[in-house]
Amino acid sequence: MRIGSKCVASIGDHAHTAIDGTPQQFAESMGYGTRQYASRADFFAFHSGTWVRELHEVLRELLDRRRSVISIGSGECEHEIPFVLEGYDILTTDVVDSAAQTRRLFPSLRFEMFDVLNPHPIGAFDDVLMTGLDFYFSDADLSRIIANARSLLRPDGRLLFALRYRDNTATWLIDRVAIPAICALFRVAQTVGVHKQRRTLKAHGYRRTPREVIRLAASHDFRLGRVRDAGFGVELTRIYVDRVVPRVYAAARAFDRRLHCFNNVIMFEFFA
Repeated sequence: MRIGSKCVASIGDHAHTAIDGTPQQFAESMGYGTRQYASRADFFAFHSGTWVRELHEVLRELLDRRRSVISIGSGECEHEIPFVLEGYDILTTDVVDSAAQTRRLFPSLRFEMFDVLNPHPIGAFDDVLMTGLDFYFSDADLSRIIANARSLLRPDGRLLFALRYRDNTATWLIDRVAIPAICALFRVAQTVGVHKQRRTLKAHGYRRTPREVIRLAASHDFRLGRVRDAGFGVELTRIYVDRVVPRVYAAARAFDRRLHCFNNVIMFEFFA
């Protein structure tokens, strides 16, 4: 496990540069409560990234409409809504009320405030779904989360867990070389007046290898099932390849479907 980074805009001379350590910091980073959607179409348009569609393809393979699901850390519920509309039995949750706008647009959505680190009784489910919690928690906290997730499962339950911030040689180079260089270029551009917004290097989260995730799950008696990839090439967007050289990015995305080196989702199916 190592710390990854990203380049963020500074406000004045101050910027929060550590890993988001509170629900409020996380909600601010994600923009929860700041966006307004006039319609369902606006909601889907905002959450229409290619990687989101690829993740939904994976979830369509792994989820079963006959099984009850509790989703942990649902955010605005963009990953669950397509399945809720199709009649899947999904309870969405988050430690902050991040889905107020979503509930207004989709009244059939079930949402409950829930802190998986300090859980209250919420019932038993066939599956626990986590699509984006891995990088905000240390090994000790993530181990507690996995243990608490197991306690929510029925005897034949599954944990569907997404590794969203992976550790490999390519992402090491992005974190240690490319992103610091880009931040330095932004600072130079801001100094000479070419770019108005100051940029700062921020610790984005903990990176892990797939093996580390599997080992953490195995320590709580989870057995590995299917493994699926999505979000091909997304790591390259952290260094603006998609904006600066879109044709190169398109080629890299196509290549990454075979390489699985720059993708931002590895979805694990674990059996309790």
